[in-house]
Amino acid sequence: MGYPDDQLARGEVVKLHTRPHWKEGVGPVLWFVVFLAIAAIAITFTAKIDEGWALWLILAEVVLFLVLLIWLSVLPWIRWRSTHYVITDQRIMWREGLVTRESRHIPLARVNTVSYTQNVWERIFGFGDMNIDSASDDGEINLIDVPKVDKTKALLYQLAEDDRSRRAGDGDGT
Repeated sequence: MGYPDDQLARGEVVKLHTRPHWKEGVGPVLWFVVFLAIAAIAITFTAKIDEGWALWLILAEVVLFLVLLIWLSVLPWIRWRSTHYVITDQRIMWREGLVTRESRHIPLARVNTVSYTQNVWERIFGFGDMNIDSASDDGEINLIDVPKVDKTKALLYQLAEDDRSRRAGDGDGT
């Protein structure tokens, strides 16, 4: 699953586990291919130079392309792969980061409003940004590029309603 099961409470059931839309992973892959191609061409042309400093130029090119490759390709891809949106029957969880982690959890009972935005491009490809407001000090969670955002919003409302019904049933002794 990628999201540790030890983060779940006893009896808690995952209803949706996703990460930002796949379009977030396309850019880093394209940058990777482009930088490898440019690096190969640049190093090939530099290797044909018969000057003594050509080796230093090749080394500088390799270092430059490695830095750019890591900065524009590897790190964004890792960030995308390590971002998790998890909805359970009890709460909403957002977590990102591999080395330094950031995490937010909102119990379904504390969800006030759920809204989302989609431009035309996002509607065509089936994703959008979701804002979940909480009735607590935690404030809100902004989920970026949520796949099937309209269905996710409907799922959240259904789970929140089920949670309210369950709590109301627990409160009257039934």
